[in-house]
Amino acid sequence: MAKKQLGYVELEWTCPHCGYKNPGSVTVCNSCGAPQPENVQFEQPAQENLITDEQKLQQAKAGPDIHCPYCGTRNPAGSTVCSQCGGDLTDATARDSGKTVGAHRDQPAPEIPCPACGTMNPANAHRCAQCGSSLATPQAAPAPARVPQRKTPTWIFAVIGLVILACVAFAILSLRTEEVIGTVNALSWERTIGIEELRPVEHSAWYDDVPGNAILGSCQEKVRGTQDNPAPNSVEVCGTPYTVDEGSGFGQVVQDCYYEVYDDWCSYTVDEWLQVDEVRANGSNPNPTWPQLQLSGGQREGKRDENYEIVFDTDGRSYTYSTSNEETFLQCDPGSEWILNVNTFNAVVSIEPSN
Repeated sequence: MAKKQLGYVELEWTCPHCGYKNPGSVTVCNSCGAPQPENVQFEQPAQENLITDEQKLQQAKAGPDIHCPYCGTRNPAGSTVCSQCGGDLTDATARDSGKTVGAHRDQPAPEIPCPACGTMNPANAHRCAQCGSSLATPQAAPAPARVPQRKTPTWIFAVIGLVILACVAFAILSLRTEEVIGTVNALSWERTIGIEELRPVEHSAWYDDVPGNAILGSCQEKVRGTQDNPAPNSVEVCGTPYTVDEGSGFGQVVQDCYYEVYDDWCSYTVDEWLQVDEVRANGSNPNPTWPQLQLSGGQREGKRDENYEIVFDTDGRSYTYSTSNEETFLQCDPGSEWILNVNTFNAVVSIEPSN
């Protein structure tokens, strides 16, 4: 996802000594004169205005500031000597940057009352226009007590556990078999052949995927995919702008954007072979045959299916085994003995000759 740069805004920081909010580019508190601490956090002002002043833009783009490791003074990016104590800044660590401080506040914020005289002032004002008192934000009220999350009743976990156990038990019982000797008592078979015709069938696909022999129908534009870069027939889609701390008292306003690429999604008709009928033959003898097939003009033979059933008698019980294997069926002569592999549910899983 591409980042779209919208511009820069000046952040602010709160003096830990007097609570006064200072513009981000100021290194000494405008109220009490205390120097900006090294660990101070830059915050969003009540309303962020994109910077147009060229000098401030250069400051914003310069990169994160450096705090002197000897006296703590804040120095602009690229400084090699501290402006306060002359200390070497070659190995000094730059301020952290790249943190998202919040959604871009581009709408006018409501005015705030002066805590001293009650006069209403602009939301981004630092001192009261009437009495000059600090407009530092009062201490936030305590967060409401956290409501404990409802726990999932234990009976739900018990039910889930029982379902899993039942599935495992069913699988185990299905795989467990025992051998039973059975004698072939009866045979039956059924064979079918499908009859197909060319019929028009409607499909939908992207325009460039429509077969060349198809009859094109209507088309409409749909999103075929997304990508980070512009492309022909694409629409830019951007998220909510947000401000990223540049570590210099300024923030960069960006948006995460991508491009929806549109293409023609079309309906089309093409002739396909479809089954329109079938012929069937069945019997109860050991000699299966295929049904007689008679095709009219424009028809062809379709899929062939065959199914065979063998009934075995055992001591006091009868089992039926179904298969589509003709070779196995032809080996099951009436009266011949077979070993039946029977699972727990009395279903014949497989058979094999007893000798």
